[in-house]
Amino acid sequence: MCGIAGIVKKNILKEDFYKEILKNMTDSIIHRGPDDEGHEFFQNCFLGFRRLAIVDLSSDGHQPMYSDTKNECIVFNGEIYGYRELKKELSHYRFQSNTDTEVILSLFQKHGTELPKYLNGMFAFSVWDEENQQLFCARDRFGEKPFYYATGKNGEFIFASEIKAILATNLVDTELNENAVYHYLRHMYVDSQQTIYQNIKVLPPAHQLIYKDGNIEISQYWNFSNNELQISEEEAIIKFKDLVEKSVEKQLVADVKVGAFLSGGLDSGTLIALSSKHNQNLTTLGFQYEGDWDEMPDARSIAEKYKTDHKEVALQSSEIPKTLVEVLSKMDEPIADTAILATYTICKEAAKNMTVVITGNAGDELFGGYGWYQKEKEILEKGGANSALLPFYKIGSALSEKLGLEKARQYFLDKIFRAKFPDIVSYQKGKVHNNFSHEETSQLLNSVSKYEHSYAFDLDKNNLNTCMKMDLTNIIPGDYLVKDDRIAMMHSIELRTPFLDKNLVEFCSALPAKHKVNSSQTKIILRKAFGNLLTPNILNKKKQGFGAPIADWLKIPEMEELTAKILKNPSSKIFTKLDFNEVQKQLNYNYKHWSLLVLGIWMEGR
Repeated sequence: MCGIAGIVKKNILKEDFYKEILKNMTDSIIHRGPDDEGHEFFQNCFLGFRRLAIVDLSSDGHQPMYSDTKNECIVFNGEIYGYRELKKELSHYRFQSNTDTEVILSLFQKHGTELPKYLNGMFAFSVWDEENQQLFCARDRFGEKPFYYATGKNGEFIFASEIKAILATNLVDTELNENAVYHYLRHMYVDSQQTIYQNIKVLPPAHQLIYKDGNIEISQYWNFSNNELQISEEEAIIKFKDLVEKSVEKQLVADVKVGAFLSGGLDSGTLIALSSKHNQNLTTLGFQYEGDWDEMPDARSIAEKYKTDHKEVALQSSEIPKTLVEVLSKMDEPIADTAILATYTICKEAAKNMTVVITGNAGDELFGGYGWYQKEKEILEKGGANSALLPFYKIGSALSEKLGLEKARQYFLDKIFRAKFPDIVSYQKGKVHNNFSHEETSQLLNSVSKYEHSYAFDLDKNNLNTCMKMDLTNIIPGDYLVKDDRIAMMHSIELRTPFLDKNLVEFCSALPAKHKVNSSQTKIILRKAFGNLLTPNILNKKKQGFGAPIADWLKIPEMEELTAKILKNPSSKIFTKLDFNEVQKQLNYNYKHWSLLVLGIWMEGR
């Protein structure tokens, strides 16, 4: 894992101060790569790099890296899985190292801008082609690795792994993006297709960018298949097992110590079981919540079964306010995912004795792990109700309640629900991952903005896989992967996500939903494929994950002080964007309150 940066401008070499600007950029992301740094200066392009050494720890992995012809030069952040097999097919190229970085250079020579299609991994990179005076950039399919860019005040094309590196140039205005604030309030994170800053852009997952002669050309190089697999359950389980096992094996490749996060759920338990086959001395880490939120007894049962070196960390209530302020001060954008505290704490501990950590992210979205998929299956089976009759249904519900007719009341409540959400797409958009309503958000912002994430595939209202794809391409790159990448990199460690292997995602997204979810069970295929590797309590318990007792947190005295200092103070920076009186109505010790406090803390730290 590393940090990349660069500036493209005609005759940039003649202006010495740009070298200092590039150094400022790479210095700002030193946490992404404390092991080494590098800079290369061309007539019209500067490239910068910070290295976290994971594969080929020698100086051969130094970047920016030149190709064998010296025409191409790359800065690359990420890991290419199976790169050693790819290398065997590139006999035309004279390799100077054992790195995946050089494999990308070789593939670029062979395939040009078709290159990303041949890569399986997490990546963000830029290749400067000196002969063609062209910069080619690409980002992995699911958004594991970040790539931001902007046009500077003097027409420079600027790119980097993190927004803070672009801000370090002082060449870009820092006006906030109202659409991004709108999306944050609606969903508690900034959308994956934009940034919190009006003048800084993000290259979306599965996209590539070409910068030449002052022009930016962006295109999508990958998408889901439109066709579902025709496959029996037995065949599906065999194929699924093979893909998961191969992905885990590939992602354990590293020349440094590898560990794994263990939450006590199906996904992390499966990954521990499979990883233990290849790593006899696996270290596992878990986060211990207080009371009913604690999943560590289940985690310990897996750790004991596979004899891992298991460690646990916790966060005392008194530490929560300080930790929240600390992590938000390092984040380039606000994110109200409550798991940021657990992730920050567990990554801090992991960094003491490991560099690579395996995580179970994306299992729920790929294998059908959420309860709302079951609700959406019910919508598919029952169908919608006539929305024009909604007022009648509401009257019927109220009268039934007044008369004590519970059966009739439930009938009308069901009609109300299906009139509001007549299909699975309207439910997914209107009910899932929502925070403030559109009306509430408009009142908070004094704005009529209606920004929505856009999807690059057909939203089939009759296929439950649509909702899983929506989650996979929306909240995964917008929230979960942002949280994991930025917080892990704060501690100079790399998180890997075996479930986001290209081949596995393509298989699971095309697998009929009946193999994943039914009315009584979620993650059907995962349970049938790997249930024998898990303990009975993990197989049979309800999903939990990294949640949080948010009301209790907000009532901690120091958190009350933060609310008073920031959200009840009209001169706070948050009120340059939000209406003070509307905010006061929402301070009710819930997720809405939490998301406002997070935004307020983040804005105070700008």
